[in-house]
Amino acid sequence: MGGGATASHAIPTSLCSSELHPTSHPSIFIVMDVVETSSALQTTAGGLAERLNAHLESSGLLREGAAITVALSGGLDSVALLDLLQELKGSWNWSLSAAHFDHRMRAESETDADWVREFCEVRGVRCLVERSDRRPGNEAEARELRYEFLHRARARLGGERLATAHQADDQAETVLFRLLRGSGLAGLAGIPARREPSVVRPLLPFWRAEIDAYLRSRGIDYLIDPSNRDLSYARNRIRHELIPAIEADGCADLRRQLYRLSTLAARATRVVECLTEKAADDLVLEASESRIIVARSGFLAYDTKVRAHLLRALAARLGPRPGRVGTRTALEFINTGTSGRGIELAGGMSIRREYDAVLIERPSDEPARDEELVLPDPRSGEGDVKIAGVGWRVRWALGAPEEGAGDGEEVACFVPSELRFPLTVRGWRPGDRIRLPAGTRKIKRLFSDRKVGRSQRRFYPLLADVSGVLWVVGLARGARAAPREGGAVLSVRLERKR
Repeated sequence: MGGGATASHAIPTSLCSSELHPTSHPSIFIVMDVVETSSALQTTAGGLAERLNAHLESSGLLREGAAITVALSGGLDSVALLDLLQELKGSWNWSLSAAHFDHRMRAESETDADWVREFCEVRGVRCLVERSDRRPGNEAEARELRYEFLHRARARLGGERLATAHQADDQAETVLFRLLRGSGLAGLAGIPARREPSVVRPLLPFWRAEIDAYLRSRGIDYLIDPSNRDLSYARNRIRHELIPAIEADGCADLRRQLYRLSTLAARATRVVECLTEKAADDLVLEASESRIIVARSGFLAYDTKVRAHLLRALAARLGPRPGRVGTRTALEFINTGTSGRGIELAGGMSIRREYDAVLIERPSDEPARDEELVLPDPRSGEGDVKIAGVGWRVRWALGAPEEGAGDGEEVACFVPSELRFPLTVRGWRPGDRIRLPAGTRKIKRLFSDRKVGRSQRRFYPLLADVSGVLWVVGLARGARAAPREGGAVLSVRLERKR
C-alpha cells in the first residue's frame, strides 16, 4: 500500500465516493508517504516491530501459534496493529483475521467498511464486516454493540484472541478522564492489557506518535474518523484541549505521568485483590456455584472499608459485583439485619442472615432436585446421591468396626436387626421426625434448636428406614438401633464430594 501524495493530517470535508480503492481516494483516508521526521521518530518507527516482539515475549500476551482476530476500524492504530502482527506472523506462526463493525453513526460509515474490506482483501486477511441494524443513541451504546459483534466475529473466524489497538495515549486520556470523574484506585488502573475471556491489547505500551511514524515509514494508508475531532465528546476535549493546555503550561510530561499512574494503580489494585481474596477464603464456611455462606462475626471484625472489598470479592464468585448502592445496602443489612431476614439486590443476588451466618445467593435457573439412594439390605455396598445439588458418596458395610470419621466424612453405626429395610438416604421433608434419647422431635424443631437457618436445612442428608428418620447427617443420630458392645453393626459413611 502506498501513494505519491503528500501526507496530510487535515480532516476531509467529504468522505463519500462512488469508487473505492485504497490508493485512489485521499478524501477517505490518509495517503502515507516517507516524509521527513525527527531522527528519534525514525529510530522509533524502524524498531517498533522488534519492540512489540520483545513486549509480547515478556508479557505472554499472545502465544505462539495463536489464532488472532484484529478489531479493525481502519484508523491509525488498528491499521498499524494489523500490519505489525503480519510482520511478526511468520516467527510466531499466528493465523490472522479481522473484524469491522459499521455503527451507522456517520453517513460515510458504509464507505469506510468497504475500504476496510478491500484493505484486508489486498493483504490476504479474512475479514468479517457487519452493519448495525440500528443507529446507536450514544457512544456507550455504540461500544456495547461493537464488542458484542467483535466477540461473535472472533468466534466465527475461529479466533482465540481478539486484539484491539488501544495504545499509551488512550491509556493516559482514560486515566485523566476517570480522575476527573472521581474514580477509585481500580479505575485509575485504566485500560487492562488483557480482559477475559479473549481481549488483548498488544499496543498499550506504545505512543500514538511512534505508531504514526511507523505507518509513515512504511507508506501505509489509513482512514480518518472526523468524529475524533468533535469537541462535543468529553474524551476529545481531553485529548485536543485539556492535555495540550496542561502540557504547554509547564507539565510537558503529563501523558507519561498519567501512564505511570495507571501502572502504579494497577499494581496496587492487584495487591488489594490478592489480600482480599485470601481474607474472603478464610471467612467462607461453605460454597457452591450458586451460594456462599460466610461467618458474620468474622466479616464484621474487619473495618467498614475492608468489608466493602470483601463483599464485592465474595459476590464476584457468583456473578457480577454489586454497584456502589448495592454494596452499601448489603453492608448495612449484614451489620443490622436480624436472623431469618434477607434482602434482594440488583441482578438476582440475595443476602440472608441466619444466626451467625450470612448467605449470599444467586439462584440457578433450575432449582436442584433431591435424589434418593436406597440401601436395600445390610450387605456391603456404595453409591452416590445428590441432596440440594450437593453430591455425597455413601458407603455401608455389615460387621465393620466402629471407626471414627475421616476428613470430610460422617459416620454412624446401627444394629441391623432393629432396622426395617430398605434404608434411604434423602433430603429433609416437612413433617419428618426423629427419636432422640429425650423423646421424639420434629426435625424442623431440631434445626431450630441447633441454629440451622432455613435456607441451610435442605442441604442436610437424612438416613431413614420404613419407620422414620434414623440420622440427620452431620447434626444428630437418633436413639433407635443404637449399637451394643459385642453385637453386629451396620456402619454407614457419607463423604461430601468436592
